[in-house]
Amino acid sequence: MSGRATSSEPSSDDPGSDDPDSEIPEPTVTRLATYLHVLHSFSQRGILVASSGQLATAAGVNSSILRKDLSHVGANGVRGVGYDVGRLTARIAMVLHTDSTHTVALAGAGRLGRALLAHAGFDRGFRVAAMFDADPDIVGTVVEPGGPTVAPLSAIADVCAGRDVEPIEIGVIATAEDDAQAACDAFVGVGVRQLLNVTPTTLNTDSDVVVRQVDLALELQVLAFNASRSRVRRPVMGEETVTA
Repeated sequence: MSGRATSSEPSSDDPGSDDPDSEIPEPTVTRLATYLHVLHSFSQRGILVASSGQLATAAGVNSSILRKDLSHVGANGVRGVGYDVGRLTARIAMVLHTDSTHTVALAGAGRLGRALLAHAGFDRGFRVAAMFDADPDIVGTVVEPGGPTVAPLSAIADVCAGRDVEPIEIGVIATAEDDAQAACDAFVGVGVRQLLNVTPTTLNTDSDVVVRQVDLALELQVLAFNASRSRVRRPVMGEETVTA
């Protein structure tokens, strides 16, 4: 899915000037999420003001792309000074809607699912309202203090449609490969239209369902290719270098 940029961009640095109906291209949304992560790390290090160059380097993009991306959210830095980290964080969080809490259901409470809980920033605008697993030893346990009790994977439809759980906005699939499609179908069946799939399985869904696929093995293969392509062979001591 991709959106289009609106023809008018807010010029004020006041978050209230954003047009909530404006469409931002999906690649820009992805980079905005990266900028938000970078800004959080800057705040933790006590950095109050950052230049576009600092932000771009930390995010792995060039400065012109960063400035164009930030224009979509009406963020204007001060020439020769940079961006106020706190204000820019608030603005991007508002545009990405991470300044409010979104309910998430996690299918797969094993090692991968627990790793996601620990490192994916679920404390930043996301609340896990339901968890599911196929392992009988995990079902009935509580993974995190105060968190939901893990229900059977087969109970996704019943639990998510029940009155005891808030409407699920995002489904995360971290199951075994054989269970991924069934978990997807169950989520879609109760109206979940935003899915994060961290299994290698390619999911078949309705056209109005957004699936973000994160295949860690595939990402490692791409990095391995890049590493091999960029490797520079240095002459070994004593080895002659032949030139044309």
